[in-house]
Amino acid sequence: MKIAKIITGVIVVLIVALAVGLVFKFTNGFNEDFKTFYLERDGKQILTSETETSFTCGESYRYEVKYTFDNDKSEPKGYNVKIVPNGKIQLSFKADGKQYSYADAKELTGAFNLKKEKSAFTLTMPKELTLKGVLEKVYSKTVEVDEPHGFLYTLVVSSYNEKITYKINFGISINVEGIELDKNGIVFGGGGEIPPSVPQEPPKEETQKYGIEYDTLGSGSVLSVKFGCVSEAAAGEEVRFTVEVLNEELEVVNLMIESEEVYEYDYTHNKDGSYTFTMPDCFVTVMIYLMPKEA
Repeated sequence: MKIAKIITGVIVVLIVALAVGLVFKFTNGFNEDFKTFYLERDGKQILTSETETSFTCGESYRYEVKYTFDNDKSEPKGYNVKIVPNGKIQLSFKADGKQYSYADAKELTGAFNLKKEKSAFTLTMPKELTLKGVLEKVYSKTVEVDEPHGFLYTLVVSSYNEKITYKINFGISINVEGIELDKNGIVFGGGGEIPPSVPQEPPKEETQKYGIEYDTLGSGSVLSVKFGCVSEAAAGEEVRFTVEVLNEELEVVNLMIESEEVYEYDYTHNKDGSYTFTMPDCFVTVMIYLMPKEA
């Protein structure tokens, strides 16, 4: 009888632990409402309301949309997806001489190749993409605008009833494949002689770079921190980043640098407060764990 009670107790504890873990996961560390709708890209679940990432020109990115309590036999409930200006970008532009605020600009979806399916969508970046080109396509007018860097665009995905919304702020990177050089010889004057040609070195291949993004767990969200880091780096390159907590009631209790292939990469906490790590040959996420400061 005692053994049966012990086994029952262990089972109950395990069930409670699993339930708490599930709630922790789908509430971004108890910091947001429970997610009954979420996204998944390359097998990685997206459960944070607002994130940042980098897309490469000419590449395609597929997102699956899922409902937490659905199964393979459930009918797709539908979803909404669009691309809009990142409202945090302070920028103005002119369209046929008229001044506009970028944050209040029209929806930008038409300037991108967005293919929507029942339970997924694919976003394909054009091979050449500029903010000027995007705005001219949307407004059908000549546009004057500076070309800033950063996460200029926001991918907005919401559930069928729009009660749950994810914002993915994204920037654009260019994959340079190589440079062709003019191999014509040079003729020097005087004496009518042509000096021997100098062998041309073959163009160097552009080093492939991989994206770097950040996310938070625990208390707070990505809006609770200021993350200073390059958006991409080559494999083997030393990457330095900083984390500044904007909410005075929170503090960083742990950091993890992870990817789909490896759970955690090593990093160094420097004396000046910054962090450094060696970039692997894949996309990485700097996971920042936030908790309330002890009284």
